[in-house]
Amino acid sequence: MSEAVLTVAEDGWILPALDEALAESGLFARRRSSAGDEWSSTGARIAYLPVDYSADMIDYQLSYWCGNKRPTVDISLILIHDNRPCALWPLSLSREQDGSWRLGANGAALLPPLFVATLMPTTIKSITAKCQSFVAGLCSALAQDLLESAESFTGAEGLGDWHDRAMRAGATCTLQHEMYVDLAPDLARIKSVFRKSYKSLVISGARLWQVFVLDGEGNDVWEEYRLLHLGVAGRATRSFESWEWQYRAICGGRAFLVYLRDASGKMVGGGLFHTTKDEALYAVGVYDRTLFDKPLGHVVQFRAIEEMKARGLRWYKLGARAYPTDEPAPNAKDLAISDFKQGFSSHLLPRYVIRHRLPETERATTHP
Repeated sequence: MSEAVLTVAEDGWILPALDEALAESGLFARRRSSAGDEWSSTGARIAYLPVDYSADMIDYQLSYWCGNKRPTVDISLILIHDNRPCALWPLSLSREQDGSWRLGANGAALLPPLFVATLMPTTIKSITAKCQSFVAGLCSALAQDLLESAESFTGAEGLGDWHDRAMRAGATCTLQHEMYVDLAPDLARIKSVFRKSYKSLVISGARLWQVFVLDGEGNDVWEEYRLLHLGVAGRATRSFESWEWQYRAICGGRAFLVYLRDASGKMVGGGLFHTTKDEALYAVGVYDRTLFDKPLGHVVQFRAIEEMKARGLRWYKLGARAYPTDEPAPNAKDLAISDFKQGFSSHLLPRYVIRHRLPETERATTHP
């Protein structure tokens, strides 16, 4: 994390406001930034760990937002019950253009806490109530008048106490959609649900390109991939530091890159996939624009699924499924990308966006 981000996080009103909101809610917690390896060890005790709750994704997103001139502070918490870590809660504060700070997670909508598998349902309900009290208190300190939280698939059936409590308190909920691949069946079964035209493209593409996987150190390959992205985009879309965070995840075995070379050895495309013990997430894809009439992404996706199966992962999250009636309306590129991804997906699952009703506050513009 950059020195500028740490200065914002450690100076002024933020930590006192955080501590006060924790004390008033009755929550016991430790900040991720001062907990060492405890975030990872607690994640190992959670029944299903999405990539959005991983330390790698939190660090990457912080670097991404700060590199794009939106200061974002990590205040993620490890919740404590009976003197033991019991939940992971990604939390962030992002500075808006008007100088105010907004509570969320990874620079976007707030995520609910995710509890370890052994915790009793009654205990989860009690802690969730305190979490929502904490959120209300911190938002009051921020003078934040609107809070959004988002719930994606976490391996559980049905909705949890976070959703129920928010709705009973007057929240509203809208539906979005996300695409997944169930990795439990064998590869033949997984491939059988691909869009019909994709099956032959995977085969022909595998003959056309040399396919490789970077799953450890390989700085030269990673730099080649970054420069390919730069060339295709025509500009640097994010900071060099954000690329470094992703490379560290690869070196640590928590992400991998599938990339393609032509007959001359030139890299022509690839995809980066973040992983936890349970889930993979399609993070970045880039392909030579002069070869869009050839099967590139199809080969990368299937090889990635092979790698996910080899790692024993349970679900592959392809990302959002955009529809023309979404608000705000997606552009043609977003619709085309999600249509391409859906050709591989086995499941279309809901993502709930909750708009929480917060006590009225006087809108502050800055903090000292």
